[in-house]
Amino acid sequence: MKERSMRNEIQQMNQARIAAALSDRDDSIEWARIEASKISDCDRNCIKKMDFRQLRDALQCGEVTAELVIRAHYGLALRAHERTNCLTGFIKNSLNDARKLDEQAKDPSYKKPHLFGIPLSVKECIATFTLISVPNQIEGERCTWGLAKYINHYSDEDSYQVMKLRSEGMIPFCQTNIPTDCLTINCSNSIYGGSLCGWGSDSGGSIRVPAAFSGCCGFKPSATRLSTLQAPEPMPLRPILMTTEGPLARDPHAIVEIMRKMWSDIRLSDQDPFVVPVDFREDLFAEGRKYRIGLFLLHVDSVLLPILISLSGYYTTDGYIDQLPGNQRVVREAVELLKAKGLTNVSPMGDKYVHVGHDLVPFSLGKIARKTFRGVFATLIADGGAALADRLKDVQPHGSVTKLRSSSPVCKGPIFFVLYAFDYDYLQKLLGWFCKMRGDTNTADFFLSQSTRAADVQRGIDQVFACRKSLVKKMKDEGIDVILCPATLTAAMPHALPLSLPSPSMVATSLWNAMDFPAGVVPVGVWTEEDETAMDSYEEKGAVETRIKAGCRNNVGLPLAVQIVAPAFRDEMVLRVMVDLHESMKKGANDL
Repeated sequence: MKERSMRNEIQQMNQARIAAALSDRDDSIEWARIEASKISDCDRNCIKKMDFRQLRDALQCGEVTAELVIRAHYGLALRAHERTNCLTGFIKNSLNDARKLDEQAKDPSYKKPHLFGIPLSVKECIATFTLISVPNQIEGERCTWGLAKYINHYSDEDSYQVMKLRSEGMIPFCQTNIPTDCLTINCSNSIYGGSLCGWGSDSGGSIRVPAAFSGCCGFKPSATRLSTLQAPEPMPLRPILMTTEGPLARDPHAIVEIMRKMWSDIRLSDQDPFVVPVDFREDLFAEGRKYRIGLFLLHVDSVLLPILISLSGYYTTDGYIDQLPGNQRVVREAVELLKAKGLTNVSPMGDKYVHVGHDLVPFSLGKIARKTFRGVFATLIADGGAALADRLKDVQPHGSVTKLRSSSPVCKGPIFFVLYAFDYDYLQKLLGWFCKMRGDTNTADFFLSQSTRAADVQRGIDQVFACRKSLVKKMKDEGIDVILCPATLTAAMPHALPLSLPSPSMVATSLWNAMDFPAGVVPVGVWTEEDETAMDSYEEKGAVETRIKAGCRNNVGLPLAVQIVAPAFRDEMVLRVMVDLHESMKKGANDL
C-alpha cells in the first residue's frame, strides 16, 4: 500500500510537470506565430523556395537578412508542427541571435561566417542553451528524453557540435520531438505527444530512419570524428552500437557544407580530446577524384584520358531480414542512376561514351550481419536491464512504455530486453527455443544470444569486432570502397507498428552503428502500385517479416531511400556518392 501510494504521488507530480511543459510549449508556439506574422507571405514563400545553397548565397550577399529568414522559418516550422506534432518548442533567443548577426554584418570589415544566418532545428535530447539579456545568466533548453521525470532538466551548455555550428553562423531556432527515451522509431512520449537543416543523434538509425521515411537526406558520421562526451544513451550501448550526432537536410549539399565547416579546424578535438582531429578531406570528396582506387589510362580514338575509378558494391538485402520489394527496387534504380552519371561523351559527334564514374558490382555480406547481431544481442542486457529499468522507473504510462511493460514479448515491444527487468532469465531462453522451433531464427537469435554472464558478454563484444575485421577484409579483397544498400526495411510505417516489431527490425541501419561506418541516406523514389502488388509474394520468414507484410500496406506515394556506407573515417566518400546520386535524380527528373 505504501509503495502504491508513493507511485500515485509520483504520477501526480509528473502530471503537474507535464502540464507546465505543455504550457511552456504553447507559449513559445504562440510567440513564434506572432513573430512569423511580421513578414509578408511573399517573403516567406520566396525563402521557402530556396534550397540550401540559394539561401546561403542570399544571406552572404545581403539579399535577405538573418532576421527575415528566421521569422520565415518560424512560420514554416509551425505549419509542419500543425500536421505532425514535431516540435517541443521554439528557442526564443534565436531572434536575438539573428538580429546580432545582421548588426555585425553592417560593419564593412565584418566577414560573414560561411553558414551565416542559416536556421537549424535541434533534436530535443541534444544539449542546447542560449545567453539571455541578463549579464552572466544562461537559459538552457529542456532536455527531457521524452520522460516526465526529467522535465526540469535543462542544458547548461551547448553540445560541442551545436557550439561549433553556432560559431559558423547557424542559428538553432527550435527543438524537435523524440520517442520515449529514444527507444523506438515512432515519435511518441508522455510529454509532447521543419526546417531547412536539422541536427539529430543516431544510436541505431535515429537520423537515417526519419530521413528515409520523410524523403530527405540524413548522415551519421564516424563516431570519433564528433564528440560523444555529451551524448547520454537510453541504455548501455558503447562500445558496440556507437552513438553520434549528425545532420538532416533537404538535399546532401547542405549536409556537405555543414560537415565541411564542422571539420574545418581542431576546435572539436580541443574541447574533447577523444575526437580524432581529422579535417574535411577534399581529396576524397572532390568530383573527378572519386574514392581513389587506382589511376590508369584508357585509350579512346587515339586520345589518352586519365580516369580514376571508384569501385562501389551494392546489395538489395543484407542476408538477415529481407527488405520489402519497393525498398529493394530503389537500390537497383540507384545503381542505374549512378552508372548513367558516369557516362561521359568523348566524341564531337556525341555518339561515343566512356564510363568514368563509379563502377558498381554486386556485393554480399554473407553471414556478417547475422554474426554481428548475435554479438550485439549478447551485450544488450549485460546489466540485467537495470540501467534501462531505472530510467523508466516512475515514468508516466504512455504509448511505448505502457506496451513495453504490459505486453507479451512474443507479440509486442520493439525492444524485448526491457522486460528482463521484470521477468526471469529462463524466460528468454524458453522464448528463444520456441521461436527457433517455429523457424524464426532472427527472433530466436535475439533471445538466445543475450546473457548477463561476463564471459558471454565479452564473447559478444569480440564477435562484433571480429565482424568488423571480416567486413573490412572482404571489401579490400573485392576492391570495394563504398557500399550501396537499402536504408530501411519498409517505407514509412503506420505509427503504432514499430511497437509490435522485434529489435532485429532495425538491422538495416544499426548494423552500421555496430561497424562504426559512416552512413547516409538519400531519397530515390516512391512506393508504386507495382511494389504494392509485389508484396503478395514477399516471404514471411519470421515475426518481423510477418508483421511488416501485414502492417505496411497502402504505401503508394510514400518516399523510399537508399543508404550509402563506407569504412570509418571515409565519411567524405559517403558524402560524394550522396551528392552524385542526388544530382543524378535531379537530372533524370529534368530530362522527363
